[in-house]
Amino acid sequence: MAPNKYLTVLSDEDVDQIHSATLQVLEEVGLWLPNQEVLEILEGAGARVDFKKQVARYPADVVTAAINRFPGSITWYARNPDNTIRMDGNQTHFSMPDSALNIIGVNGERRPGVPKDGEDICRLCDTLPNMAVASTGINPPDMPAGLLEAWHTRTMFTCSSKAVFGVSREVDMVLEMAQIVADTCDHLPPGVLPLVAIMNPFSPLYNEPNQLAGMLKYARRGVPISISPEVQAGATGPATVAGALVQQTAEFLGHAVLVQCANPGLGVIYGTVSSVFDMKKMILPYGAPEADILAVGTVQMARHYGIPARNTGGSSDANALDMQAGAEAMMSTLIPILAGASFVLHGAGEFENTMAVSYEKILVDNEIIDMARRFAQGMGVNAETLAVDIIKQVGCGPHSQFLQHDHTFHHFRSEQFMPRLFVRDVYSNWEKAGKETVEQRAAAQVEHILATHQPVPLPDDAQKEIDAIYESALKAARKN
Repeated sequence: MAPNKYLTVLSDEDVDQIHSATLQVLEEVGLWLPNQEVLEILEGAGARVDFKKQVARYPADVVTAAINRFPGSITWYARNPDNTIRMDGNQTHFSMPDSALNIIGVNGERRPGVPKDGEDICRLCDTLPNMAVASTGINPPDMPAGLLEAWHTRTMFTCSSKAVFGVSREVDMVLEMAQIVADTCDHLPPGVLPLVAIMNPFSPLYNEPNQLAGMLKYARRGVPISISPEVQAGATGPATVAGALVQQTAEFLGHAVLVQCANPGLGVIYGTVSSVFDMKKMILPYGAPEADILAVGTVQMARHYGIPARNTGGSSDANALDMQAGAEAMMSTLIPILAGASFVLHGAGEFENTMAVSYEKILVDNEIIDMARRFAQGMGVNAETLAVDIIKQVGCGPHSQFLQHDHTFHHFRSEQFMPRLFVRDVYSNWEKAGKETVEQRAAAQVEHILATHQPVPLPDDAQKEIDAIYESALKAARKN
């Protein structure tokens, strides 16, 4: 992609109008935040708080002061320093789903996810170069209440050496595990954890007490926070895409102000999980083009505030690994890259409207990301790539060719996308080789990776401490 040229859906004037409308919503409507401490903090910062109704309204100067404290980038540290990532809009980093219930195995069987699936998905993530952030992919439906967060965090830190995220529940447990890992990492700055928190406000314009409390804990501990509203346009937000973006931005900024009150200058990421509400099927379609429009608009608003953006990509509403799944995955993968999003969650393997993860689709989507990255690179134009001298040397006519020229040898690998999974061959050769489909090739790669790859282990003492925290949570969950 040409320097500083991003895909946009809003003009500069549109961005200003979205921001002005957002400020109006925050000042005149506000957010319902049922947490006494949160309301007191916001009142102390200048918000107008109705403690009886538990509503905080934000004057424009309070919001502007918080925006002015946003840092422009975030370093997301991993326990392996080679996997630490920089979130500044110059590179799009992908992760996998985080909350699906079902698994499509390499044998095509659809079944409820189990803990081993989360471990295997993390190990796949650890070896795939396009996956920058670890994820278990699933919420096992049979997991006891109160154990899920401990399992997620333990699995991510144990089964991958890539960046790890925490959620806004059971935060003390998550922070304790992250501190154990941090104590093994010489490359971390003092006091920094290898963690970014992810939280999703509720629409329209509210949150719940426990998530707000967790958010405060993360902020006070210095953990950057990704704030990603999930507006369902037409159901939990205005039916117009622009109106949904205004409400979503108000939900983001209302929480980002709180983060800056708790820890001025702490990094925040403006994310989105928003889409339109399908009035026929009564679902939130993640493969809808309007979700992609909102994704681009989110990146533009984040850029307006000088901060990184998070999108949802690779998702599909298809119920099989079919043409629909490929089309929707390609669109929602390419668009965040072109727009300049820093982070894409749900970036590989997800379909069934976020309810399922396919092992094969993880590999297919990883290939799609490669293709999208190559497209976004565009072409370099200089004397070497214009190749006028080479064209002169080779000349014209049917006996002229470039195959043996040094220029070809030096450039074809860097210029061309080389598929590792997708088929490029004539039909007769493909037929003789067994007519293997992309799904079959993906399944074979999954089986090979899971049979051969193990992540760099944690030190024994750290692993034992994390296991002990998990076992304690498991005992408590069983008692309840």
